[in-house]
Amino acid sequence: MIPSVKHLLYETRLHKLNFWSWHIRADLIEVFKIIHGLSSANFSTFFEYSAHNRKQGHCLKLSKNRS
Repeated sequence: MIPSVKHLLYETRLHKLNFWSWHIRADLIEVFKIIHGLSSANFSTFFEYSAHNRKQGHCLKLSKNRS
């Protein structure tokens, strides 16, 4: 279903996808730590709270600062 790995052997595809899912998971954990003040990284360096808060959802909607 992912065109970029279609030509690879099953074992190779599995390894690549596991690596990327691990990488994304690690990024999400770091974002959680930054939001909740558990990391030494400064929140405003990387993110800002979204100005497009709608009635539904939660107040932690983020937008990424542009560089």
